[in-house]
Amino acid sequence: MMDDAAPGAALDPRVLPEPHVETVEQAQVVPMSQGRELACGVFRADGSFVEQSRTLYSSNRFTAQPPLPETPETLPGRHLFIGIGRHHFGHFLLECISRLWPVAGGRYDGLVLIPMHGIDFGAVFQRRLKAFVDLLSDGLPVHFVQTPVRVAELDVPTQGMGHRDWVTGTPEFRRFIRGRLKAAVLPERDEKIYLSRSLLKRAGQMVDQEERIERLMRKAGYAILHPQRHSVPEQCARYAAARQIVGPDGSAFHLAPFVMRPGTRVGLIQRRWRQGAFDALANQIEAFCDVDLVKMNALLRTDDGQVSEDVPPPMDYRRLVRKLEAGGFL
Repeated sequence: MMDDAAPGAALDPRVLPEPHVETVEQAQVVPMSQGRELACGVFRADGSFVEQSRTLYSSNRFTAQPPLPETPETLPGRHLFIGIGRHHFGHFLLECISRLWPVAGGRYDGLVLIPMHGIDFGAVFQRRLKAFVDLLSDGLPVHFVQTPVRVAELDVPTQGMGHRDWVTGTPEFRRFIRGRLKAAVLPERDEKIYLSRSLLKRAGQMVDQEERIERLMRKAGYAILHPQRHSVPEQCARYAAARQIVGPDGSAFHLAPFVMRPGTRVGLIQRRWRQGAFDALANQIEAFCDVDLVKMNALLRTDDGQVSEDVPPPMDYRRLVRKLEAGGFL
């Protein structure tokens, strides 16, 4: 729903907000300040803060309200506020792409985005994310708010999906993202793919014994896909073509449900002891597309019960093989 209604109640991380767009004349957009609170957002011309410009950036934390600054810079025209930009791909999907849902029904001159402080987000955007945003927005220019700016007319939408309890998305966002990508993406290549994390840079991001798992899956006829080596549109083309997708939980499974065909068989392998995050990802997959989802946990508890972020938790390989066989993936 797009309207100019009065702002609603305070945001609740447990309840995905109803779709709503507030049009703000002479909006003041404030960049993100240093600090853990990630203060940033949008003010109305009268100096009141637009609550739905806050972004849910974890399971229960929103960006904070910043101080109201003077705004020497001006941006003419009508723009769509799309939240904050972070270099982590999964966060970018949940915190930025999720506000693009009104773009199909509006005539905009551009998009307004607040980059994460302390990083060269522009470089990351150009290299990895711009092609995907262009595809979803028909190539609208993106204005990065590095210093306070006054926007002549700014539409501020609620997030269409987000972390944990917001991950299933609104019907409006689901229709938007799946419709846009279905029209723009041509399915390409393999019907069976395994999504690997074995080439990621940090050991804590990896999966125990994954090279062994890759050999098993390759022998079973799966193409091994390292998502970070492909553009986002290329990844979408691969996911749209697949009839069976297997892999450990991670950002790739935030993207894949946007394009998976109904009836796709999905084997989601739990790679770490973060049950809430794993369950949320499974909920997203099932909410966005009618698929056959099989969840698999073959992790081993350590003797001391400690979990390290520096190394992946140990996996019972034989148990995983049995689960893959029982799920019909081998």
